[in-house]
Amino acid sequence: MENTFFFIITIFIGYSICNEICDDNLNSHQNYLGTKTPYRFVGNNTFGRIDYPGCSPSKIWMIIRHGTRNPSHSFIENMNTRLPEIKDLILKYNTISSEFLHNSDLIALQKWQVKLAKKDSKKLTHEGQNEMIDIAERMQSRFPSLFSNIYSSTSYMFKYTDSQRTQKSAYYFTVGLFGKSTAKSVSYPEPSKRDPILRFYKLCKKWRKDVKNNPESLSHRRAFSNSSLMVTIVDRINNKLNLPEHTLTFDDAYLMYSTCAFETAWKANIKSPWCSAFSANEMKVFEYYEDLKYYWVDGYGFNLNHEQACVAFEDIVSFFRDKNPYPKATIYFTHSGTLLKVMSHLGLYKEDVPLTQYNFSDKKDNRNFRVSRIGSFATNLAFVLMNCEGTPKVLTLHQERIVKLPSCPTSDLCTLSKILSYYKGDRATCDFEEMCATELEDTEDEATDDSI
Repeated sequence: MENTFFFIITIFIGYSICNEICDDNLNSHQNYLGTKTPYRFVGNNTFGRIDYPGCSPSKIWMIIRHGTRNPSHSFIENMNTRLPEIKDLILKYNTISSEFLHNSDLIALQKWQVKLAKKDSKKLTHEGQNEMIDIAERMQSRFPSLFSNIYSSTSYMFKYTDSQRTQKSAYYFTVGLFGKSTAKSVSYPEPSKRDPILRFYKLCKKWRKDVKNNPESLSHRRAFSNSSLMVTIVDRINNKLNLPEHTLTFDDAYLMYSTCAFETAWKANIKSPWCSAFSANEMKVFEYYEDLKYYWVDGYGFNLNHEQACVAFEDIVSFFRDKNPYPKATIYFTHSGTLLKVMSHLGLYKEDVPLTQYNFSDKKDNRNFRVSRIGSFATNLAFVLMNCEGTPKVLTLHQERIVKLPSCPTSDLCTLSKILSYYKGDRATCDFEEMCATELEDTEDEATDDSI
């Protein structure tokens, strides 16, 4: 009787764990790479004019996250030191292929080596260059009257933040529009580390104090990393790789996951050997770990995250209300923190209940706020002002796909007046100073954007 009871319990426990972490052969690791997801997996790569009868586009306001980049200084250091150690351990204990590591995986791992130096930290990659060129060419095909292939500083306003990756992203976007020769002569305003539109949160002292530098903001993420599910995942990876018990820590597994993500982003046709350590369902667990950061620091976790993005919304409104028909296109190049806050301000990809350490099982396949989809490299939002027989309407695109705003949930086009009524409500202005003021030493943490 006791043996029967033990057998039933074992089956039950095995079933519960399998529900969460067993291999899912119907999916691929490329779907769960968080903010390191390359744009080719999520963007709309179709060409062709977008037309609405009776409407003509008059202006476009677009904000774009920089393209695929290299990791941070500290991550490159870990790649240079810890990953070769893990590589040697795996090869030591896996001299022949297994169910989880095939010959091709072992050969790829043998050949793997670090090719980055610290000086390469966060620089735009070749893939990132192509992402920008391709987006520009497709947007030009959709709205040729707004994206002329002849550059004029009157028709275009381009702006980027004070970073190499956004500056180069802007350049390659203009290559896509005008060609390399003309792109070299495009003019830009002087970039700023604390741009009031492109990096408004850098100026929001209250956000930095209450959210960015508040340990409680990442409490769900830390707890999830120490959860029984995550412990099981790390143990399972150790076992699959035939390593002695507890050889790999959570930090090791996360380093491998992130390297898998970066290397997948860099090379379209080459699989990173580090991806072989994970099943699709194990990738989902690390993806959720990532989402717990961005949901609470950039998304709906705290109201101030998205409330402060009113400054970007005001910039859109001001641009569209300006009677001057020029510039026709305002294009900004910035970072994931900006895009996610703006999307949350607009009410896009909102969850019915917050993402927490407790609800992975409910949310692993059924959540809107999934940075792999909404916050990849080269993520972009575009707002097109359309003149529809005298009525100004707005068409919204995310990842180059038409999306419906909450202000007009059943229509692609939303009148400007309805958008203003929905998002501004009784508030006449966006009082950034009031919502962001606090007593805080005026220092800056450069890890705010894309910290890995």
